[in-house]
Amino acid sequence: MEQLYEMIAYVAEALSHKVDSSLFNKLRLQLEQLQRATELEADALLAIEIPNYRLPVNILLLETSEQIRQSLIVKMKEKNARKYDNRGVDWMGKNLKRKDLRATNLRGAYLIAANFENADLRGVDFIGADLRDANLSGADLSTSMFLTQMQLNSAQGNHQTKLPSHLKRPSHWDH
Repeated sequence: MEQLYEMIAYVAEALSHKVDSSLFNKLRLQLEQLQRATELEADALLAIEIPNYRLPVNILLLETSEQIRQSLIVKMKEKNARKYDNRGVDWMGKNLKRKDLRATNLRGAYLIAANFENADLRGVDFIGADLRDANLSGADLSTSMFLTQMQLNSAQGNHQTKLPSHLKRPSHWDH
């Protein structure tokens, strides 16, 4: 059940971004399907094959990420879009202070103890990224995608860190 709610949250977030109408409609239908699944009787809910839900959701979230990041890359007049694909990268402990990482794909990236102090992380896809003990102090995450409260809670930050509106500043960041 928890996995269904996680997928619902991701799809709902995807719907909050500006995507083309075809993708928007696919996301809306997927959200409705996920919501219907949560209303099943207990036995039917236990019998759900989660991978049958996860695969189409993942495809739609990848498409959402690609559209949003590609749009940002075009606005930045960047010609080398491949440099923004850092899926699964190992940047553990890396110093990325003040780096412009807008529109970067960091899905599944190892970012443990990385220093993102004052970095521009708008439009970054964070699905499955490990942000444990990453320094997000002063970073701009305001339009990052698929960042979770749990990821933020495991990171370090401060009152200057800009967060997406649906996430809360962790209480340990105030100390």
